[in-house]
Amino acid sequence: MSRDELDVYAEQNQQMADEATLGDIVMSELSEQEPTRYFDLVYIYSADNRYVQELSDALSLFDHEVVGFSDLEEFRSAILVRAPAAAVLDIDSEAGKLAKTAMSTRVITSFPVIYISANDNFEDRLLAVREGAEGYFIKPIDAQALSVKIDEKIAKNAVRSYRVLVVDDDEFFLSFFDAVLSSAGMHVRSLMDPTEILDAIKKFKPELILTDLYMPQCNGIEMAKVIRQNNLYVEIPIVFLSSETEMQKQLGAMETGADDFLTKPIDPEKLIASISARAERYRNLRKKG
Repeated sequence: MSRDELDVYAEQNQQMADEATLGDIVMSELSEQEPTRYFDLVYIYSADNRYVQELSDALSLFDHEVVGFSDLEEFRSAILVRAPAAAVLDIDSEAGKLAKTAMSTRVITSFPVIYISANDNFEDRLLAVREGAEGYFIKPIDAQALSVKIDEKIAKNAVRSYRVLVVDDDEFFLSFFDAVLSSAGMHVRSLMDPTEILDAIKKFKPELILTDLYMPQCNGIEMAKVIRQNNLYVEIPIVFLSSETEMQKQLGAMETGADDFLTKPIDPEKLIASISARAERYRNLRKKG
């Protein structure tokens, strides 16, 4: 082998060694990183703390983020703070019956509730249907089958994740509406400065705009008129929020092309229902268009 050939060979070997070293470094860094995983939050309630743990462990094997409760008040409070994608109730105890009642009267209704019980009879199953349960599983629980049912119900509810842009100069109300709507499964973007509305719409692409009527930089009526100047935004639902109770002023606000007028303070359930109905209508119109 000539001197020139040796030099080329050495250069190629050095390059291969450098590439191998770089590859080892990259692989080492990747191995140290936590893998990205995605979970669906599931709440489990049972008066039996040991059973809660056993079922939580079983469902966690199917990539669900599971939080278990044996205290009813903690369970109800957790739902208000962060609503789950689904809830599983052990209904066999007296506490379980109270939990059923709590779920039937809950404010946040966006997630499915699944019953588990040792009783397998028509009457109990019929009662579960009438109470709005999305499933009824008999003990001992087949965790895989339960996981499949949870995934099925979550997927069905996912289409209701409306994109809502909330505009209000009051930080307290922004936080309140964000918490209520997010708990209902909606995607929420908050905006304190109404003069930034066009940029926010362009980036976030909301399916509904929830706005305060009275704001210092630009009031809700003026902002709505600016939005409606753009032909691309004429169909986006706009819902006004205000403590204004005078009917004439409410009607004046509606004349700007707004879709509804809600009076503060507003009941969370009414807020969710109103926004869901209008956002769903807008989504259907876009599909037809």
